[in-house]
Amino acid sequence: MALADVNLQVLAQMGGTPKGTSIIATQAVPLITSSLPVVRAYRDALSRFFDEAPSPQGLAGFIAARYTAEILGGISGPITRASMLAALQRRNDVNVGGYVVAYQGKKRSNAYVTQSMLTQDGRIIG
Repeated sequence: MALADVNLQVLAQMGGTPKGTSIIATQAVPLITSSLPVVRAYRDALSRFFDEAPSPQGLAGFIAARYTAEILGGISGPITRASMLAALQRRNDVNVGGYVVAYQGKKRSNAYVTQSMLTQDGRIIG
């Protein structure tokens, strides 16, 4: 079974692995230990405002919020539903602290993809 953007530790703790099934999970954001500016900003914000450890899922949400803020900042005139949708449909490349959100045609692509595996007995490999 293959999944994306899944916290394997939580899945393992919840006993979410069917008997005899290994799970491979991917993440399309940099490692949370990366020195990219957006990752450092994420870890800094997390330590200042929340009492939780960094996670790939949290970083993905942080990048999505920063991307959305960049798109909102690029709208000239009043921000409305229509102007936001139009801005998002342009699919402009945005550099979010060293992490580039870019679209190639209608598909998303990314250089940061890591894989981990949750074995049948609950061990995490990756």
